[in-house]
Amino acid sequence: MKKRLIKLCTLVLLSASIFSCEKDYGVNLGPVEDSQADIPVTVTNATYFERFPVVTTSVATGGNITIEFTIPAEKGRIKQITKVATSSATALNFGNLNSTAASTALNTAPIVGNGSNTITYTTTLADYLRYRVRVGTSAGPIGPAAGTPPAPTIPVPSTTAVPTDIGYYFLIELEDGTTIIPMPVRVRVIQ
Repeated sequence: MKKRLIKLCTLVLLSASIFSCEKDYGVNLGPVEDSQADIPVTVTNATYFERFPVVTTSVATGGNITIEFTIPAEKGRIKQITKVATSSATALNFGNLNSTAASTALNTAPIVGNGSNTITYTTTLADYLRYRVRVGTSAGPIGPAAGTPPAPTIPVPSTTAVPTDIGYYFLIELEDGTTIIPMPVRVRVIQ
């Protein structure tokens, strides 16, 4: 009886010591942890939120694209959008934001903020198509082939079940010099 009691106590102590340990993952995320940004960026005019915020545009209305960003007021003020890159919604890649080559950026100059915690990025589908022709076919979803005039329109699927999504990536700089890469924003082209 005494041996069983000793074995049971030993088993309880070993179990308690094993289950009380917590693995330290360092700066990497643990297997069930969320990645929370120090300064969250919200797309205030998102029409949908799937995996990423989705802003819609229409070829019929001119293809204007407007993306509005906001950070919490106590986190600072937005100085500028330093770089804008794009790709297809299935090929999410932040490489163009880190590239120093000006040819890979969608914007040719920083988009200056208004001294507040909000900033708006505006463009058109025609600008996107000119960019896509300039950098080649890997820049985004199906559009005109390289070398054709920049006037063609982006093809729109005949059903809304298979929309054309363009992934936009932004590098935002705050007035204190902090840089933020917010979640990618998808621009959905609808009829």
